[in-house]
Amino acid sequence: MLKQKRRTVFFKGKHSNRHMKSKTETMHRGTRPNQNRSDSVQIEPGSSLRKPEPLRSKTAGEGLKNAQPVNRHQQAVPQEPKTANRMNRRAIKKASFSMSRRISGSYIQMVIDAFLSCLVLMLLIFILYHCVILVMDVQHIVEDLSTTQTLNDSVYDIIVQKDTEIALFDKSGEMLINSFGKWYMPNERLPIWFFRRDNAIFIMLKTWISRTDAIYTINIFRDITPILLELAVLLGFTVFLGLLTLLTIYFRGRSITKNVLYPIQEVTKMTKEIKAQNLNLRLNVTNAKDELKELIITFNSMMDRIEDAYNKQNQFVSDASHELRTPISVVQGYARMLERWGKEDPDVLHESIEAIRNEAENMKELVDKLLFIARNDKDTLILNKEKFSLSEMMEELVKETRMVNEQHTIEASIEQGLNTYADRNRIKQAMRIFIDNAQKYTEPGKTIEVNLKREENRAVLSVTDSGCGITKEDLNNVFDRFFRADESRDRNKGGHGLGLSIAKIIVLRHGGKINVKSKVGEGSVFSIILEADPEAVEG
Repeated sequence: MLKQKRRTVFFKGKHSNRHMKSKTETMHRGTRPNQNRSDSVQIEPGSSLRKPEPLRSKTAGEGLKNAQPVNRHQQAVPQEPKTANRMNRRAIKKASFSMSRRISGSYIQMVIDAFLSCLVLMLLIFILYHCVILVMDVQHIVEDLSTTQTLNDSVYDIIVQKDTEIALFDKSGEMLINSFGKWYMPNERLPIWFFRRDNAIFIMLKTWISRTDAIYTINIFRDITPILLELAVLLGFTVFLGLLTLLTIYFRGRSITKNVLYPIQEVTKMTKEIKAQNLNLRLNVTNAKDELKELIITFNSMMDRIEDAYNKQNQFVSDASHELRTPISVVQGYARMLERWGKEDPDVLHESIEAIRNEAENMKELVDKLLFIARNDKDTLILNKEKFSLSEMMEELVKETRMVNEQHTIEASIEQGLNTYADRNRIKQAMRIFIDNAQKYTEPGKTIEVNLKREENRAVLSVTDSGCGITKEDLNNVFDRFFRADESRDRNKGGHGLGLSIAKIIVLRHGGKINVKSKVGEGSVFSIILEADPEAVEG
């Protein structure tokens, strides 16, 4: 979280209380004593400067059934109206019942499909089995009658012994034997037919007997009533068991489904309580298992990111408003001073015009930086990449710095013949930001080093100052917008706390990296790592 800033504007000067001379900004933070070791941080494409906060340990309880939202900052949560709570509970209950019913219905549908498949398979096996037995009996009867010496006696023996009725016809169609009685067939050519006699159901099979003396037609009638009774009993028992199983699955499945979905209901209920005013609420992960636990952990992690982004946005708006308020206050102060008595005083008039012009330029610079950041956030920032010499750009940058800065010793170590493919103006802007920071926080007379060297196929551009250094706590935040590391980086140093954020955007947009090493009391090293042009490396 960005440190809270406090700014004050005061007036003083040779014209009593009428003149505005300067505006100051003070920042407050805690420092870590005895910082003797060097700390560093590296920024890469796709990485975040802020270390991710670990998931907080959740409150103990009896699981999700008794779980309550975990307040990260122990803040009071505003209560919703009772009517809204009742409506939410009804909606959750209705959705839960609907989902439970759908899942139970799915279970039943699967069981019904399996049951019907097994039932059809069982019927097919039962029918095929008895058909095979019947065909084998008919075949045995035909074989016996084909080889017997006394046809009539053999037919009567079969009728008595095998509980079978037979009708025998000669080749001309004359009936020789009929133990079944009268029957009627819609078509004489049908080989199979069913008949009912004395509350019994018979199946008729028509076939032929070939004997040495003649060829006969034989109709064999078999009583299938016991088989049909067996089939009816089997079907009834199966259907009864199936219905019992379905009812058991429905009620038991509904109970199990409710138990499974209850944690999801609680999650839904808790998430409805999370609003913009209480983004610090988190779901309780105590006793959650398997995929549900993973879901809750993922949700809490997402809420951490949303809360951080929301707080950063609010802080950004607040800081931007504060940065603009100061120059606007200065302009308003001088405008009122001019309106009252500055028109007739040339010194006051000149001082007011100069101050207003400076503050206008300051506001323009701030707005330009904000627009640059906004374009990056909207992904509309355009880079004009080209192949250029990093060595020439660094020499040019060192020369310009020495021309405008005579208070520091600028030392340069630039390796020659090093090229890259990037936006030259943007890379120079990022290096200029590092050099400006080094000038602001390095005492006059001390040294600032500007280096360019090759490491394998990479180009390393670095700026080393001899300033106050940056603490380890602040090192992870130096690239945050509107951040200033300590009280020494006040408004008298100039700037708005956006330079390093812009440098980070430029480097990451080029697919490069930023390294920051710092030791309190000795200084800092800001480095940019870019891909060097392959031809230059080979050369």
